[in-house]
Amino acid sequence: MTSATDTGVIQLSPDPETGELSKIDHNTFASAKEESAFLVVRRGAMEGARFPLVSPNGETLALGRSPESNIFLDDVTVSRKHATIAQVNGSWQLTDSGSLNGTYVNKQRVTDSPLHDGDEVQVGKYRFVFVLMNSASN
Repeated sequence: MTSATDTGVIQLSPDPETGELSKIDHNTFASAKEESAFLVVRRGAMEGARFPLVSPNGETLALGRSPESNIFLDDVTVSRKHATIAQVNGSWQLTDSGSLNGTYVNKQRVTDSPLHDGDEVQVGKYRFVFVLMNSASN
């Protein structure tokens, strides 16, 4: 199981005029291998926490309120088995698991959605940014 304490925290600072958070600086992930992927909490109790999406054998990673989830999100707005993320044919795919409050990518409710570098993912009250390390992002 992954927790914020073993993944690192990124300092996030909002724009003083709009309150919007700035883009994630890929240099923050300097030691990450190319094609590594992360979810970084943009809003929520663990703001700034980053979760590496490690799926070497193609297994699915679970996001939810269940303590058995790979990414444990302890809030009533999150279903116990809220969503999953998996690497499919070299791309990352987010799938809602029939959650009550829905799963969103770039503010659009989704059932299944491919993820691209910089996408905003919302699960309950948590807002993440999906970070994909590749030669174009360095």
